[in-house]
Amino acid sequence: MVGVAFILLWSSGYVVGALATDVMPPLTVMLWRFVFAVVALGAIAALRREPWPRGRELWGLAGIGVLMFALQFGGLYTALSEGMPAGTVAMIACSSPLLVAAAGAALGWERLSPRRWVGIGLGVIGVIVTLSDRVGRPPSLAALLWTLLGLAGLASGTLLHGRLRAQSGPTAQGTVETAAGLVVMAVWAPLAGSLAIPRSAQAIESFAWLAVAGSIVAPLMLFSLIRRRGATRASTLLFAVPGVTVLASWPILGTPIGPLTVVGLVIVAVGLWLARQREARPLDFARKLTVVQQAK
Repeated sequence: MVGVAFILLWSSGYVVGALATDVMPPLTVMLWRFVFAVVALGAIAALRREPWPRGRELWGLAGIGVLMFALQFGGLYTALSEGMPAGTVAMIACSSPLLVAAAGAALGWERLSPRRWVGIGLGVIGVIVTLSDRVGRPPSLAALLWTLLGLAGLASGTLLHGRLRAQSGPTAQGTVETAAGLVVMAVWAPLAGSLAIPRSAQAIESFAWLAVAGSIVAPLMLFSLIRRRGATRASTLLFAVPGVTVLASWPILGTPIGPLTVVGLVIVAVGLWLARQREARPLDFARKLTVVQQAK
């Protein structure tokens, strides 16, 4: 159930983000949602009396925060403001499991079975098929490059967070990471436009959703999934996000769904199922047999 809730919340960030960036500068959205998130997460961590990160752990979390918050959301939301469809942004960004798996395997941090490699490969093929439809065509090279920058931030941040052996509390970690993104955005946002949030229903409602669901609940759920399942397996949930985003974009944003989109989403679903299968452990039977013999 946590995985399903995470997919729905993460998908909503692209759709609501498109609504928000339609009426205000994208980095303004990021700046103020990070301010809200740091205050809220810090208060929660204090009430729960969680241990706070120190020393190398503090700096490690700050670096991850720059990648996962400033780089990812700054790039993706700028792409949305440049006219990139929400479904396309989600498609590209959520191909990050391939980068996470490839980098983790290359560095010797994680081993993947052929079945999971096939699943990840199918997921990427499904993304490419969907992008070949009219719903996925980038409006400009700049929009595509901003999306790829956001993809790089998400993939690298996920990979490094999976390797982190933190002793601090999860909410305290989220506070530090978001604060690091806030510091970058405080320098970046004033250079890109006005910092005022328009007094319109669309601006206020979309910002409120992004501040609570997008900046607090969804990232904490992702970090929890990474700790429980590992970076690669947790990130494969992102393969389901584009499908949900495309379906939601149709009635909310008026983005049409073509036949290739449906085919691509089916391929993604099969890839997700394969990539998330638990690996069989050949030694389990031997271990159980040893325990039985010792008991006798």
